[in-house]
Amino acid sequence: MSRDHDDWILSSLLDDLARLALARDKIRVADVIDTIGARGFGPLLVMLSAFLILPIGMVPGIPGVAAVLMILIGGRMMTGETRLWIPARLGRVEFTGHLLAVSVARAQPVALWLRPFLAPRLPLLIDSLVMSRVVALILMVTGAVIFLAGFIPGLPFVLSLHVLVLGMALSTRDGLAALVGYILLMPEILLIWHLFL
Repeated sequence: MSRDHDDWILSSLLDDLARLALARDKIRVADVIDTIGARGFGPLLVMLSAFLILPIGMVPGIPGVAAVLMILIGGRMMTGETRLWIPARLGRVEFTGHLLAVSVARAQPVALWLRPFLAPRLPLLIDSLVMSRVVALILMVTGAVIFLAGFIPGLPFVLSLHVLVLGMALSTRDGLAALVGYILLMPEILLIWHLFL
């Protein structure tokens, strides 16, 4: 898959990450953030949640990094900011280029499969001021739960599902996809309630 032939935002993001993975043996979190560039928070959320689903999510510390980034993204969205700031120490966290390449290769067919189902529609459900704040709050709470309880096997994977869908919704201004993301929250809340309360 080449960016020259497919400029869909998620496909082009994966192409850029694949090039990054092939160019370096060690990759920092800051490198990934720079690669995503000005695409916005949606693709970044897709990447973070995908990392928790794909092999890279098994690297010790990656779920915690993803959780902190979710909290930071939520905070920036809550204040109306459109670019992510991360602490320098977090930006220096490293993982291997091979692991990123494997994860991107697994994600690319899924991205192509999802493409026909995503389109700009019902924008009030995703990019209105109120819903933007709701998404921000969801991200901060999700990040906090993953950070505090991410040691439970499978929990980061489960909690990343609604973030993945909301990221795709933000990337494509698809309010229907956002609605699916909101619905996915319900069983996840019940799971957290069962585990901790």
